[in-house]
Amino acid sequence: MRSSVTVHFKADSFSFLNLILKYWKLLLLSGTGIFIISAAISLTITPLFRSTVVLYPTTNVVETQTLLGIQGDATPLFGDESATEKVLQILRSDKIRDYLVERYDLMNHYGIDENARYKYTMLARKMTKYIVSRKTQYNSVEISVLDADPVIAATMANDIAVQIDTVFNQIVKEAGKKSLIAINNSYSGQYARVKELQDSLHINGVSTTSLAGISLRAGSNNSSWAASFNSSDPEFLRLMNMFESENENLSDIRGKLTEARMLAEQDLPYVHIINEAKVSEKKALPRRSYIVIVSTFTALLLMLFVLGLSEVIVKDE
Repeated sequence: MRSSVTVHFKADSFSFLNLILKYWKLLLLSGTGIFIISAAISLTITPLFRSTVVLYPTTNVVETQTLLGIQGDATPLFGDESATEKVLQILRSDKIRDYLVERYDLMNHYGIDENARYKYTMLARKMTKYIVSRKTQYNSVEISVLDADPVIAATMANDIAVQIDTVFNQIVKEAGKKSLIAINNSYSGQYARVKELQDSLHINGVSTTSLAGISLRAGSNNSSWAASFNSSDPEFLRLMNMFESENENLSDIRGKLTEARMLAEQDLPYVHIINEAKVSEKKALPRRSYIVIVSTFTALLLMLFVLGLSEVIVKDE
């Protein structure tokens, strides 16, 4: 016949202080051993150095009108939240990531086996862990790089900041080239319409020189320049009105064409670097004292829990 086993607690048997006094030798020896082991393990961890860049986006990020020297009144010089978010988006782009992977050979640098099944996933995790971009409370952007080599950490952080301008200009130039083609086609069509009207007016007795003078006075009172030719022919007035309107449209398209050409050709600054990354003289990680203290405290606490549990549980058969 099987004997019954009853487990119950002794209400008067547990005292934290008494437990420590009772097992202080065991706790002391165990704590010393754990301290030494955790200290030894912490020494095997490769130290990492941190370098940081702080920058602000320029107004070029949010307003293309600044290409022509125009700045909106509502656009702050520094700390625009929308511009900051755009810079962060660029920092997280494949263009920046692919550049860093190739420039610094990160697959080998991070010790990832080329034949590993999930090597790109491992690389992405390493880059997310060691390369961090964030928005500060002042709407600036902070780029922080951790690396075992302090020189590489500083070089990479500064390089990333420079690449922001490069990527922005690539994007703007690509958009500018596409716009340039479309606007140039529109300009050619508009120019042809103006030339056709100009030829029609020339047939009606208005010289090319006179039309040039009219175009310079575009937007002025119609009756003033119409009277200068002393003509009351409705067809003539209709052509003149059309010529003035189409010539103004041509002028507007010419301005857009100039802006698109500037977008397609110029390199502009999109960030102001406030603090460049410096080569760190002191490691950032690991915090060995923190590791040793936490490990020792956690192990002793677990040991006390086990000892306390053995004190308060009584088994009766």
